[in-house]
Amino acid sequence: MSEYLVVRLSIDSSSATWMVLDSIGQPISQMTTGSLSDIGMQAENRRVILLASGLNVVSTQTVLPAKSRVRLLQMLPYSLEDMVADDIDDLHFALGPRIDSGEVAVAIVARDTLDGWIKQCADVGLFPQFIYSETEGLPDIPGRLILVIDGNQTYGRTEECKYFVLEDFSLLEVLDLLKESSGDDTNNHLLLYTDEEGYGRYESELPELQARTSSIDVELLSDGPLSKFASTLINHPGSNLLQGRYAPISNWSGLIKPWRLAVSLLLGLGLLMFITQSARFISLNNQDQSLLQSLETGCQRSFQSAELSTCRMKVQRRLFPSSTVTGSVSGLDFLATLAIVADAANEDSRIEALTFRNDVMDLRIDASSVVSLDELARAVDSNDIYEVNIQSANPADDRVEGRLRIVGGS
Repeated sequence: MSEYLVVRLSIDSSSATWMVLDSIGQPISQMTTGSLSDIGMQAENRRVILLASGLNVVSTQTVLPAKSRVRLLQMLPYSLEDMVADDIDDLHFALGPRIDSGEVAVAIVARDTLDGWIKQCADVGLFPQFIYSETEGLPDIPGRLILVIDGNQTYGRTEECKYFVLEDFSLLEVLDLLKESSGDDTNNHLLLYTDEEGYGRYESELPELQARTSSIDVELLSDGPLSKFASTLINHPGSNLLQGRYAPISNWSGLIKPWRLAVSLLLGLGLLMFITQSARFISLNNQDQSLLQSLETGCQRSFQSAELSTCRMKVQRRLFPSSTVTGSVSGLDFLATLAIVADAANEDSRIEALTFRNDVMDLRIDASSVVSLDELARAVDSNDIYEVNIQSANPADDRVEGRLRIVGGS
């Protein structure tokens, strides 16, 4: 199961808080506060998510045509040029998911700021796979205005998936700003996340808030909003700033590290199989060369020629003298006749000697009895191709030595 190390940077990036969560966003460890250098080995074998301050990242939405992601990234800066004050060449634009309205989520950050975060992490050996604005970690609950209070900052997410973060604003002022921006006089269902300190700071506003909203629910977060932000982004990823020129290069050495032993054993097995098969090939090749040399020697001795093709032709002429001389297929075919005799033979009989000349095959058979000899003769004779005659059947040591003659049928 994948595990995530989620690191939240402070506004000035001088400190961080972090915790480990499982693949469905459930905390595995307690929240820890310290410097980035304190994280150490906790990032090993875990996917790292870096949460950047929402005050440094603009989260918005825009309408873009359904084109390839590369093409959209090229179009994005010019589509939002009118809504940013800085030069677009100094800004980094990141695409997020397409939301229900058809718009595409977009995150905008100064390149210098993003470069600084990446360098800070690299300096302590931390290489995140995802960098999100923490505002995108606000949960999506239909029909609710979501507010998170963290210190003097108020994070918000409207029902239309609009994100914002405000500093030093009271909750009543936040509602007034939302009313002015939307022009909507309808009451809202408010869901407020805060810690005990934040609840005490805004408790006096709750009676008036209740009068101006349809309902208010408060959920206390004992360790602050990190676990809520992290869980939301694990289950519903936002606009990862690490794209385009900032897309991370796969850390193959880190990925393969847990599998080094298995890979080494597999490579060793492959090498052993290659050596074994190579040795087998060399051995078979040597045997083939030895057999070939034996055949050539035999051909030279029997037919005065070491050419295998010449040897094969002369052997065929001796096996099929009728066909080679007259061009006819009449008479006995030595190999075909031998095959029929082999099929007819039984366990009680064996061929002691064989001669073949002038289309006549003579066999000397060692059989267990006259009956066994007769069965063999009848089996060969049943082909209606040959005439089989038992020339003799002489008893010898509780067995019978018989002689058969096979000639071609008329």
